[in-house]
Amino acid sequence: MLQDVDWRVRAGELWAVLGPNGAGKSTLLRAVLGLGPWTRGEVRLSGQARAAWESRALARRVAWVPQDFEPAEGFSGLELVLMGRGPHLGLWGLTSAADEALAHAALDELGVGALAHRACEAMSGGERRMVLLARALVQRPELLLLDEPTAFLDVAHQVGALERVRARVDMGLGAIAVLHDVNLAAAFATHVLLLGQGRAQAAGPAPEVLQRERLEHLYGVPMDVAVTDSGARLFAPRARRPALTPS
Repeated sequence: MLQDVDWRVRAGELWAVLGPNGAGKSTLLRAVLGLGPWTRGEVRLSGQARAAWESRALARRVAWVPQDFEPAEGFSGLELVLMGRGPHLGLWGLTSAADEALAHAALDELGVGALAHRACEAMSGGERRMVLLARALVQRPELLLLDEPTAFLDVAHQVGALERVRARVDMGLGAIAVLHDVNLAAAFATHVLLLGQGRAQAAGPAPEVLQRERLEHLYGVPMDVAVTDSGARLFAPRARRPALTPS
């Protein structure tokens, strides 16, 4: 359950949502999409109540990369990416050569152009994650919702995916990314929302929010902080080794 979460995402901002398991991070994204029950509160998109948006109009404004993989057997990578063009197609829903070019460009931008003609059932979890991100990018949204976008990805693809999202943000996209890696949030997010037990613990510019004391309180573990030669801050949990009693 989410309570007392009151914050605004603007164009040109990438918000990382951090918090322990069960804090309400995915619930927050689902609330924006209208996928969860409400007892009170309101979500507004471009100044208009979420409930007032017709689904097709909403799909032109908001794209979502879900945490869980939806069934996609029988589709190629290109076909799955082209689904992101659906809200922009005409009455018959037929894609054009221009739509296919956008889909290929998105896959190439993410470094996975070879997946265009691979069957989705033959893809690894990380490969399918990149295809879903490409689908969201070709949707050309104003707001991008990412639920654990770096799950199943190796380090190079984690960095590559967030670099491309941040590049779009720098051009005016608004984005919210649920992350578990504090250092990825520090490297790529403009702003951070800390969620704990369904409540906002802190929200604001990333350098102001990502402080050791706040993170220790949020996760319940001691943290070490290091500053690199480039001035970036790195956070790491301090190992607590329990004493073993000889048997």
